[in-house]
Amino acid sequence: MPQPPRSAGAKGPDELRQQIAMTRHQLGDTVEELVAKTDVKARARAQVADLKGSASHAAHTVRERVPRVTRAVVIGGVGVAAAVAGAVTWRQREASRAVMWGRRRRAVMWGRRRSSSASALRRDVARRIQRIRRS
Repeated sequence: MPQPPRSAGAKGPDELRQQIAMTRHQLGDTVEELVAKTDVKARARAQVADLKGSASHAAHTVRERVPRVTRAVVIGGVGVAAAVAGAVTWRQREASRAVMWGRRRRAVMWGRRRSSSASALRRDVARRIQRIRRS
């Protein structure tokens, strides 16, 4: 803040009044600056508003630069990933059901197969293993 040049004294009452008014004005400005520096809440609000503005500007810039086709590709990719995840889950569930069904069926068949030959039993087991590997 520029200070008015100090004179030896006022030459008249009007000049003295002007100096007093100028000093009051400068003092008021100085007090306002000090209050603004000590008001942490207001400074934080101003900084948040500034950051919001710059973030909004950055988001708008990104939206302009990324074409709509890219967004569609991303959305399509997410859809395909969801479909693949669903298919894998379904396949695993069906495989576990088949294993459970095979165990129940084998329990019944082992009871009936006791009298059959060992070679027939080996063939049957080999076929079942091949079916499980294919699925």
